[in-house]
Amino acid sequence: MASFEIDRQTFKDLDLFNEDGNSIYSFFNNTKTIGGAKKLKELMETPSFDASVLNSRRDTAKYFYEKQLALPLIKKDVDFIEYYLVLNIAALRSNAVDAVNWITKKVFNPGREEYIITEGIRYTHKLLLILNEFNNALDFQDCPKPVAEFKKTLNNFLSKKVIQEFLLVKIGKEMRYLQFSHYDSLFRKTELNALQVLLKLVYELDAYCAIAKAVTDHGFCFPEYDETQHANVQIAGLYHPCIKNAVSNDVFINKDKNLFFLTGANMAGKSSFLKALGLAVYLAHVGFPVPATRMRTSVFKGLITTINLSDNINNGYSHYFSEVMRVKQTALKILENDNLFVVFDELFRGTNVKDAYDASLATITALSKIKNNVFLISTHIVEIAAELKAIDNIAFKYFDSKIDGDKPVFDYKLIDGVSSETLGYYIFKNEGILQILAQGANKSI
Repeated sequence: MASFEIDRQTFKDLDLFNEDGNSIYSFFNNTKTIGGAKKLKELMETPSFDASVLNSRRDTAKYFYEKQLALPLIKKDVDFIEYYLVLNIAALRSNAVDAVNWITKKVFNPGREEYIITEGIRYTHKLLLILNEFNNALDFQDCPKPVAEFKKTLNNFLSKKVIQEFLLVKIGKEMRYLQFSHYDSLFRKTELNALQVLLKLVYELDAYCAIAKAVTDHGFCFPEYDETQHANVQIAGLYHPCIKNAVSNDVFINKDKNLFFLTGANMAGKSSFLKALGLAVYLAHVGFPVPATRMRTSVFKGLITTINLSDNINNGYSHYFSEVMRVKQTALKILENDNLFVVFDELFRGTNVKDAYDASLATITALSKIKNNVFLISTHIVEIAAELKAIDNIAFKYFDSKIDGDKPVFDYKLIDGVSSETLGYYIFKNEGILQILAQGANKSI
């Protein structure tokens, strides 16, 4: 089956996995284990256009959110169990000779292996008590299929007679060798594979509980999916989670208005809006909650954004040529696929006004004829709007701005129409750069 179309540039534009700690992944990473964090990243890296996959993920996280279920795990405990299970010595045996050797070493020459086995059994006991209580809280009634599978796996393991007996044992220093050897053999030999499967389940549960917590912590919402073939995106209260006190906007895109022509002055909010929208579409296609109060979307087959495109020095590309190549790459993807969600922020900013005008007008006109995709395009070249007015599937939107006293003011609200504000030179003058340069000129005389 074909995979969801996305590329490295889009991942970079959306700040999904930046290493500076301010990535989108960090908003969801409330996991308590290393394995849970890896599972969360795996889910977040695998968008899909299979509605059944998206509904399954969404419904699983929603179940844990609505039930307010959490696993009271401690990272070091679970990590230690992993370490214990792969300990590179044979499992203990239950006989008198080994018992004497174990007791002698533990009293007179305690070593690393004795400590790992002792603590490994203790942490395993602690984890199984937690899972037993968690399992009792899981309800088969009206639960998503993955939750039913989780409970089935937990039941199969925890209901074993030997595990039930283990849960009743008091784990302490006074525990006899024969008990330790019995349980060490049980976990590192007899039930090793089953326990490792159980740990994978723990990591998956950890990941889904973390996703659910993001809804509570950040006010995200669970997306709904429209499985019709036509483009349909309805979002209320969309915002970017990385922007403090972000202003929210409502978005409505359908097959009759599948191309957004977005204008506005510098700093008015165009790029932030496009990032927020691209992010919401992406998160919806990994089955995650989105930064909005409500979202309903059709299922797209791919997401392509061009927001933070840089020069390609390695290939000797100028910024403009990089832009041209990016448009070409996107055009080829459109040929290969349909039902893509495409974002261009500031088309052809890397060239002169005349070339940018001609190239932007030609590109937007050509894209407007493609009705089975969605396009969002921002530009400073508002003059081309007049040439596009007659195209009925283009929605003209802009972010307003004004001067209050000697400062530009932005409300960051998306409205219908085309911007007429040009604040770029005003902002430049307001920074006093010309006065500084004049002082430099006088100094050089």
